[in-house]
Amino acid sequence: MKHTIILPDLGQTTSEAKILKWHKKPGDLVSAGEPLVEVETDKATMDVEAFVGGYVRATLVEEGQMATAKDSIAILTDTADEPFEEKTEALKETPTVGSQTVKAETPSPKKIGGAVAAMPAARTLAKELGVDLNQVNGTGPNGLITVKDVQGFMGRSEAKKSAVVVPPVETGALSAMAAITASSKATIPHFYVTVEVNVSAAIAWRQQWNSSHPNLQASFNDIFVRAASTALSESPQINISLKEGKYEQKSSADVVLVVATDGKLNLVPVRDPSLLTWEEYLRGMRIILDAVREGKIIGQGGLVPLLAISNLGMYRVREFAAIIPPGCTAVLAIGSVRDQVILKDGCPEVVKICSLTLSADHRVIDGIGAAKFLERIQDHLNSL
Repeated sequence: MKHTIILPDLGQTTSEAKILKWHKKPGDLVSAGEPLVEVETDKATMDVEAFVGGYVRATLVEEGQMATAKDSIAILTDTADEPFEEKTEALKETPTVGSQTVKAETPSPKKIGGAVAAMPAARTLAKELGVDLNQVNGTGPNGLITVKDVQGFMGRSEAKKSAVVVPPVETGALSAMAAITASSKATIPHFYVTVEVNVSAAIAWRQQWNSSHPNLQASFNDIFVRAASTALSESPQINISLKEGKYEQKSSADVVLVVATDGKLNLVPVRDPSLLTWEEYLRGMRIILDAVREGKIIGQGGLVPLLAISNLGMYRVREFAAIIPPGCTAVLAIGSVRDQVILKDGCPEVVKICSLTLSADHRVIDGIGAAKFLERIQDHLNSL
């Protein structure tokens, strides 16, 4: 049987990708779930897996050329020598595989080697939203789960239909931001707690560290992220997720960083910094951030942190409140470090102050828990 491989929807910020390298050439055998081709979007470089197994008979897009989501990019057959017709149309509303038309909805998701068959972007979105893919009906080829299937499962398909007409400019990143923030604000009851923390001790520690470690410098953001992770490890009331009406206590103090690259926002998961030494932590951060800036994706083994961290202090933003990303229960917003005069023992003293604002999901976190978490961050900044 002939199988037409399409370029999947790789994410919410683009519908196009450049074909960088074919991992399999015509005549090669490929297994279901095995990387078939490496592609580059406006945001990242990633592998596209084969949705079915078979022999590669033709690659329809040459390396270096662009393809659009749902375009046909390769043809597979079950055997190496069976006849096939190379001409094929891009899959649009009703995709076909072989001679069969895939129905708009399948009774259960297709399995590949025991795992649910889903497009990479759909799998990522499901992790962010806490969706069990076993409960999602796939409408793609052979029951493949798409981003729209995950969104429909979350009851957000109607909201997507009401979107305004996109103006004729590059709005991929803006569209992604709009979808994420609208979903978050509509489904998560936010509340906000702001404190001003004294970071004088942290600044003194940073100066000493950087002078003795010229090849492993620490930034203000590194210090805040590690302090937040350490405080999270001591604040179990903050590290709780809510999925489909069920609460789940998380033990590891993982975080997700909001990182801006070329005008785009990236959500970068970081595994429990509180468990690492400063050397291990800073080296790991350099690797992760360098990869993000190069448009690469760092695999974290299904890591789904509950605390996000966003820092606008480098832009001289004094204070702000961030929107909780889907899948998280809180986001810490970090403002700029500034001088402030305080009275100490009746005498004026200039100290370094920074505003921290925690946006929290009120279904999971209460005001006292949020305040104690921020207090723990201050304690760790003072103990450096």
